[in-house]
Amino acid sequence: MKKGYVGLLACASGILIGLGISRLDLTGYLEKTQEQEYHPVERKVPESVESKLKDPKQCWLCGSDERSMMDYFRKFDDLGVICTNHWYVMDMHIRNHDEDGNLTGPQGNGHMGYTGTGEGDCFFHTEQMSDYGISEVSVDYGEDSIFDVKKVQNHLCQECLDKLVESMEVFCEETQKPKPRDLVLVDFQTLELYAIQEHNAGYFIRDYYVEIESEEDGVEVKAFYCPKLNNGKKDGE
Repeated sequence: MKKGYVGLLACASGILIGLGISRLDLTGYLEKTQEQEYHPVERKVPESVESKLKDPKQCWLCGSDERSMMDYFRKFDDLGVICTNHWYVMDMHIRNHDEDGNLTGPQGNGHMGYTGTGEGDCFFHTEQMSDYGISEVSVDYGEDSIFDVKKVQNHLCQECLDKLVESMEVFCEETQKPKPRDLVLVDFQTLELYAIQEHNAGYFIRDYYVEIESEEDGVEVKAFYCPKLNNGKKDGE
């Protein structure tokens, strides 16, 4: 009986010791795994550079250079998407307007379109329901989609260049350099720029609401005309 009791104690001790070792091993493993998986990130923007544009009136954002098309788009009360590496401006056409920027009545149908900046570059797919104040722009990144400040350094005044660089914010590890996509959202009326990066979800911009959904190879930007209601009513009701 005594031998059995001693054997039982030895067996129980072995189990407890085994459990203790397993628990210690598991705790150490979890701590090690957590250390490996945790990488602190911080907000970063590309380094500021000096503009090389000689005549600020030819700035591609606030100036009148014909190649930028912004002198034309600034007439519209609308939003746009800019592929900055190739400076391609896509008017979202959220509301109906004529060529002079005057708002027009219902057109009776939606509009779909496809366009790109060249082989291997960003590609746009647009779906516009301007009668309802809705527009969607899908962008496939292409091969040349990482923002390169050198491609706009000669074409933006210092103020607009600084504004563009500041809008290219991303979150990355402390040891990594920021590599933002070369896309921004622009308000044609105010010329304010808004980031379209992986962490951005949406914005309220004047009377517009914008949703952003990023994917591995592209991004979808949906915009809605939704002015603020006054006591639950729109103006004029």
